[in-house]
Amino acid sequence: MKDDAVISIAIPPFPIFIEGNLTEYDKGALHPERRHLEYFNMIFVKEGSLYIGEEGNNYVVRKDEMLVLLPNQHHYPIKPTDEITKFYWIHFYTTGNYMQSAQAQQLESNISIPSLHFHNSYHTIHLSKKSALVDTNEIYKNIENLLEGTIKDNAELTFWDTQQQFFFLLNLLDGQDRAKDSSVLIAEKVEHFIREHYREDITNDILVKKFNLHENTIAKYLKQYYGFTPMDYLKEYRLQQARNLLVKTDYPIQEIAELCGYKWVPYFSRLFKQRFDISPLKYRKSHMETKE
Repeated sequence: MKDDAVISIAIPPFPIFIEGNLTEYDKGALHPERRHLEYFNMIFVKEGSLYIGEEGNNYVVRKDEMLVLLPNQHHYPIKPTDEITKFYWIHFYTTGNYMQSAQAQQLESNISIPSLHFHNSYHTIHLSKKSALVDTNEIYKNIENLLEGTIKDNAELTFWDTQQQFFFLLNLLDGQDRAKDSSVLIAEKVEHFIREHYREDITNDILVKKFNLHENTIAKYLKQYYGFTPMDYLKEYRLQQARNLLVKTDYPIQEIAELCGYKWVPYFSRLFKQRFDISPLKYRKSHMETKE
């Protein structure tokens, strides 16, 4: 896997901070070899360089660079340090979906969020496998605050304070090496707009006017980062919302179709069956029988 790989983590559930510290190695020290560690290990080098391998991929992490090691992998030293090296390490854990790939992926959470009366939505964190830190002062300050919280006397305050500080850190690191990539920002804005307005009539012309970009440009960016064209993403999102409503409510099929942006029920039913290989009514009945 190349240095520019991206680790995508679905939320919810939120990742949980486990532990961390600042470690200093003298010249000639080796990073420990580990197997089957059940949590992520984020490493931030403040001084010197670390030489670490993971499942056949070798990484040199220099001053003001970070590396994220995956859970349940073989981690091992490549060679000893050749100078005094200081680095932060942070362990965190998630039961959610994650993957490492050549580019950022949008993952589906394994936790359902009700689509009515709530303003929550799914999110995917994107952490660079290895990258230079964009804002070292802010990131190091946040890490120090996070680690300081682990030595507080009040155990109740410690947990909530440290988790909140950890979320702040993740927010800083989320896609930080792509912060200036306008294509990512555009794709995220279009995706967010579709999620917010999926019940309304959305067309490519509407998106062109909204974002002042050519239709092909919008489609290219959304396809690159989300795997769908705008209209395909809209259809997929609508049908996923419909599937949730069929199971979690007793609304009539017609009402569900309308809530998901479809004014004509036969058209909605045809799209639903094409996507899930079952009609909306049979899908609902099958889940009712499962509950019984």
